[in-house]
Amino acid sequence: MTNHPGPCDVLVISPHTDDAEIGVGATLALLSDQGRQVWCLDLTRGELGTNDIGDTRWEEAARASDTLGLSGRVQLALPDGFISATDRSQVEAVAWALRCLTPRWVITAPDAIRHPDHVATPDLVRKAVFMARLAALQPGIPEHRCWERGSELPDPAERWVTEALFQVCGEQEKADLIFDVSRHWERKRQALECYASQFLAGAGRKKTYINDEAFLERVERRGRTWGHRAGVLHGEALRTDSVPVVIDLPDHPWR
Repeated sequence: MTNHPGPCDVLVISPHTDDAEIGVGATLALLSDQGRQVWCLDLTRGELGTNDIGDTRWEEAARASDTLGLSGRVQLALPDGFISATDRSQVEAVAWALRCLTPRWVITAPDAIRHPDHVATPDLVRKAVFMARLAALQPGIPEHRCWERGSELPDPAERWVTEALFQVCGEQEKADLIFDVSRHWERKRQALECYASQFLAGAGRKKTYINDEAFLERVERRGRTWGHRAGVLHGEALRTDSVPVVIDLPDHPWR
């Protein structure tokens, strides 16, 4: 990736606070450590979450953002459980955020399975990426809040063209890109540990799909699986409809 004059090199867009960490937490730490401006955009406040009490998850997200070295984090207030690419107000809210942050790369996370918001998010983001190009569309400022320790959110550009759009790649899909995150995997674990309300059972919390020990074990197994395919210890994989264009051999080994 070349240097980018804007406030954001990589923007990870997820339906819920903690989804970015699940999908590409180690990649976020890796890129942040290399001086990239890495932001997260959480689409909802997770108000339908089984064990989310008030602003608990947002407070946990602040700690996770510190752990990963994020440049900033924004949370919209789209309706949890009802993410939709056909809702104009939702498309405009994401397009507004894209114009504020002007990211080179956009990644949607986690992979699009199980939860309807996870399935709907890639389509919503794909449409917003296109609509952000159109200067005739000038959305208003949606309800949102920013991580207090992160950078300030800039004013929106008139239009913005995103360079590349990626999705987190499921195990049964063909990866187009794998990040070697072996040295940053422990940071991912630490970031996930920040979300005690979501991943830890007990303490009066109801049993859920993600606070079962097997869930984090699956996250670990996925990292090892992609790492094995790439010839490294841990990996995080992305897929895209774009074709990379190069003008020279890359500086790093191409496996």
